Amino acid sequence: MNTCPDPVPWRFMPKVLTLVAVLVALVLMVMTLQGRKSEQETMARILMAQGESLIKAAEAGRRMGHMNRGAHAFRVAGLMDEMMDQGALLFWAIINTEGQVEAMSESQLSKSIDLQMLTSLEASPDIAWALAPSDAEQIFLVYRTSRPPQHPMHRHGPMRAMRPEAPVTLVVGLDASVYVHATHKDILALAMASGLGLTLIFAGWASIFWRRKVAALEQEIRKQEHLAALGTLAAGVAHEIRNPLSSIKGFATYFLEKFDPNSKDRELAQVMIGETERLNRVVSDLLALTHPSDLHREKRSIKELAVHALQLVAADCQSQKITIDHSGLKDVMVSMDFDRLLQGLLNILLNAVQAMPQGGALELSTTLHKESVSLHIRDRGLGMTPEDVAHIFDPYFTTKSQGTGLGLPIVRRIVEAHGGQIVVQSIINTGTQVTITLPLKE
Repeated sequence: MNTCPDPVPWRFMPKVLTLVAVLVALVLMVMTLQGRKSEQETMARILMAQGESLIKAAEAGRRMGHMNRGAHAFRVAGLMDEMMDQGALLFWAIINTEGQVEAMSESQLSKSIDLQMLTSLEASPDIAWALAPSDAEQIFLVYRTSRPPQHPMHRHGPMRAMRPEAPVTLVVGLDASVYVHATHKDILALAMASGLGLTLIFAGWASIFWRRKVAALEQEIRKQEHLAALGTLAAGVAHEIRNPLSSIKGFATYFLEKFDPNSKDRELAQVMIGETERLNRVVSDLLALTHPSDLHREKRSIKELAVHALQLVAADCQSQKITIDHSGLKDVMVSMDFDRLLQGLLNILLNAVQAMPQGGALELSTTLHKESVSLHIRDRGLGMTPEDVAHIFDPYFTTKSQGTGLGLPIVRRIVEAHGGQIVVQSIINTGTQVTITLPLKE
């Protein structure tokens, strides 16, 4: 059945989904921040306009009071207090150039204002604002410097110029609740947007996690189906091939004894015997892959297993000038089928030896974890490409001219039967490391 390739390779999907979720979260946060800033600025402009109108009214009172200098302060204070009585103001103050409060409202709220903060306001002819904390609530302060216009005075005689008056800072305090409410509302919106963004990211990662789990289960099902099919094939092949193989080997052995020791016919008979034995091993390997026998577990040392396997390849290592280092092995007890694991480990060691035809180094070590132990087999050989590493556990995949492609699949079958896992890491022209991890408890 033909299938269309995915538009985006699955290996890129986690990064793509994460990037999309992060971008959506960032867009939501930026939009919320912009909305928060816009609404705050709108509230500030409204309050500033209201405060400026009140300051202008106070300036008008100063100009009127300027005609009667004695009643000047009284007239401005009365005007500001009248505004407070009507609810337009919460607080007012007049500050001179020396940083002293000339006049100030006498409400209870005014007494909670920080005078040091009030006198430190940097006023200018341009309107400005600030938030002032108090014991009861925050106050939205609007302020600017003010110098009343100078008019000539005429008292039934020659006009004379009025003495210049120093500028003062007029400060009015408004209810800041609308501004603070807008801030709190936008902070809530920002929190909701952030929460939504985090939810999207979490949902993306959750979908990736479950997709991987499903993909792993699907792959395991396909592998089991493949092995089941191979098992059916192997059973038929074993029955149909082994009987003729026995006959062929018997006839070859018979003719071997009839020919002269140094004759060409005797050499061909030996080749026939060798090939029948090789074909019989292929059938046996296929049966071992598809129908693994029951494990006969016992508590044995992982170091004992490794040292025993090294003894079996010691001669090959010596002939190829391969040094062996097993100083990193630890004596850890594991419940295992010693013979089956020895078969798998021997296969890995032979592969390592064959990967170092010009000599090299073979290192074995163990790492103890909380609930498992890992056996590392590392060679300094030819290494493999990432493409080859991805297929080394596929039945009949091999990079060797004389290989059957069943060795490593059988090794993985044995390791998984013990409840463990096998991982292969390799770099071309550098070497390969095989890690077998087994549980400490059965």
